[in-house]
Amino acid sequence: MTKRLRPTSALLDVEQHLRLFIEGVRDYAVITMDIEGNVRSWNDGARAIKGYEANEILGRNFRVFYTAEEVAAGKPDACLREAAAKGRAKDQGMRVRKDGTRFLAEVVITPIVDKLGKHVGFGKITRDVTDRPATEDSLRLSEARLQALVDTVLDTLVDGLIIIDRRGQMQLYNRACESLFGYSPDEVIGKNVKMLMPPELSREHDQYLLNYQNTRIRKIIGISREVTGQRKDGSTFPMHLAVGEATHLGEPIYVGVIRDLTARNRTEAELRQSQKMEIVGQLTGGLAHDFNNILMVIRANTEALQEDPGLGPRALERTKQIERSAQRAADLTRQLLAFSRRQPLQPRPTNLNDVVGATSRLMKRTLGEEIEIETVLGTDLWITNVDRTQIESALVNLCVNARDAMPKGGRLLIETRNVVLEDDYVALNPDAVAGDYVMMAVTDTGMGILTEHIDKIFEPFFTTKEVGQGTGLGLSMVYGFIKQSNGHIKVYSEVGRGTSMKVYLRRASETPLEDAVESAAPIPLGAGRILVVEDDAQVRAGVVEQARNLGYVVDEAASGAAGLAAFETAGGRYNLLLTDVVMPGPLSGKALADEIGRRWPGTPVVFMSGYTENAIVHHGRLDPGVRLLAKPFGKRDLAEMIHQTLAEAKAAKTKASVRKGAAAKGGKPNRRKNVRRPPKR
Repeated sequence: MTKRLRPTSALLDVEQHLRLFIEGVRDYAVITMDIEGNVRSWNDGARAIKGYEANEILGRNFRVFYTAEEVAAGKPDACLREAAAKGRAKDQGMRVRKDGTRFLAEVVITPIVDKLGKHVGFGKITRDVTDRPATEDSLRLSEARLQALVDTVLDTLVDGLIIIDRRGQMQLYNRACESLFGYSPDEVIGKNVKMLMPPELSREHDQYLLNYQNTRIRKIIGISREVTGQRKDGSTFPMHLAVGEATHLGEPIYVGVIRDLTARNRTEAELRQSQKMEIVGQLTGGLAHDFNNILMVIRANTEALQEDPGLGPRALERTKQIERSAQRAADLTRQLLAFSRRQPLQPRPTNLNDVVGATSRLMKRTLGEEIEIETVLGTDLWITNVDRTQIESALVNLCVNARDAMPKGGRLLIETRNVVLEDDYVALNPDAVAGDYVMMAVTDTGMGILTEHIDKIFEPFFTTKEVGQGTGLGLSMVYGFIKQSNGHIKVYSEVGRGTSMKVYLRRASETPLEDAVESAAPIPLGAGRILVVEDDAQVRAGVVEQARNLGYVVDEAASGAAGLAAFETAGGRYNLLLTDVVMPGPLSGKALADEIGRRWPGTPVVFMSGYTENAIVHHGRLDPGVRLLAKPFGKRDLAEMIHQTLAEAKAAKTKASVRKGAAAKGGKPNRRKNVRRPPKR
C-alpha cells in the first residue's frame, strides 16, 4: 500500500494513515495489547465505551474489562490462546466499565505479527451492542460490520478503504477499491474522489466538505449511509459508506470505508418478492377452495341443463355462455395458483420440440396473418421433466403477450436449444442454478419493455395494457410455473426493437412418453358402487347426479367421519372412493383415504379439490400414485377418471390373482422367459 501513496513529504505513510484511522473510530473500542494482554494503545472509541482515560488504562491487563466470574473461569486467557492458535477469537458477553456498570459486548481479537512473522501482541476490537435487538439477522449484520472493520484495519482488502485530504484529493486507495471501481491506484491517487461518484452526486461533494469545514455540521462525516458509486466503465452500484475524520499536522484528513451492497440489495429484493408471493399464495389458496366449489356448482348445473331434451335453442346458447364464463373464471384462479406456485404439477419426460411444434401450429391460426411465426428447433434436444399441459399454456401466454406487443404486426421467433448455465451466469442471476438446461425462447420485434417495468412484469395484475385488455396474470402464471418446476426465466428487451423471453428447464434423463391421441369418443359409462365424500352440499349433489347418470350406484357423505362410517356399514364393499381433499373435522380427505387403505386395502381413491395445499402435493408435485380431479371439472373429466381408475384397479387385481394362483401350485411365473442368455463356451 505504501507504493500507492504519492511520494511527497506532506503525505502520510501507511502506518500513520491506519493509526489515525483507528484513533478516529468512535463506534468501536480499538486497542492493542502485548503478549500478556497488557494494554498498549487506547483510542477514542475505547474511552467512550469503557470509561477509562488512556493514562488510567495503559499498562494494565485487559482482564479488568471482564466480570469476576469470567476472570475466575479463565476466559480472558482462553481468548488470547484461541486468537494465537486460530488467527482470530470471537466472543460476545458482558463486560465491565470503569464505573462498574456492565454492557453487552461483541469482541474480535487477532494476533499482531512483525515483519519477520514473530508474534508480538494482539489487536482487540469491541463494540457495545446492549441496545441492539438480539435477533439472528441483526447479529449477522453486526458480525459482518465488525469483520469489515477488522479486515480493513489488517489490510485483508474485504472493504474498500480511501483516504482523502481536505480538498477531496485521494491519498490512499486500496486493492478492494480497484475491484469495486475498476481504476488502478495510479489513475486515482491525487485526483478528486468525486470521480468515483455519478454526476448528480459529484457536483455536491465539494460543497459538502466545505460546509462541514466551515460549520462543523455533519452531513457526510461520521454518518454511515447508502450512496451510489460509479465505476470506470460508467456503471453504478449501491454501496455503504462510512467516513471518519482525523487530523495530521493541523490538517484534516477523511477516511472512507466502502462496502458493495449489490448482493445484499438483490437478496433483499428477492426476499420481498418471496414474501409477496407467499401473501398472494395464502390469499389465493383460501379463495381457490371456495371459488372453485362455486364454479363446480355452476358447471354441473349448466351441463345438466344442456342434456335436457326440452331446452330450447336460445336457452341452450345461454347455458353455453354461462359455461364459457365459468371456464374463464376457473382459468383466472388457476393462473393465480400458478403464480403463487400452489398448483399441483404432474411432470413427465417431455421433448420441448414436440411442444413447440404443436403449439406453433395453433398459434398460426390464433395470432392472425399480421404475425409471421418462425420456429428454430434444436437438434438432439435434451429431455426435460415438466408438466406438459402447463408448459403448453406458458408458451401460449408468451406468444399472446408477444403478439400484443406488435399491434401492427411483426415477426415472432420460437426456438429451442441445449444450454449449459455456467457459474459466471449464476453469479449475475442468483435465482438460477448452474447445470444443463433445455432453453425455449420466444422473441418478438415489438415495442419492447421500459427499463422501469422489467422488474414488475411478473407481478400479478401488473399490466401496461388498457383496462379490459388483459388481467396482468399471464406472465405471472408463466413465472410461477417455471419457478415451481425448478427452472429459470430471463427477459431481454430493448425499447423499439423487441423482447426475448428465455425459459430454462432442467435436463432430465428419462425417455419422453407417447402422447395420448385425443378423440371425440363418447363419454365412457360404467358400473359399480361409489362413495362420494364432499362437505359442500351443492357440490356433492352435482357430483352425485353426474356419477349416477354415468351408470354408477352412488352413496354420499358430508364429512370424512361420515364417509368412514359409510364404509363400515357397507363392509368396505365400494368399488371406488371419490373424496374432497380439504374438509373440516378430524378426518380430511387424505386422512380418510389413508384409513380406508389401511382397513380395506386395494380400494381405489380419486381426490377432487380446487386447492390441495400440502395434503397430496409435495414440492409442487402430486404424490406418486395419487389421482386428482382439479375443480371445477366437467362430466367427461369425471367419467374418464373413474373409468380409468377402475380399469387400472381391475388389472392390478387380476395380476395379483395370477401370482397368488401360481404360488398356490408351488410355482411362480417365469420372469426370465424372454431373457437372452449368452452362448455357452
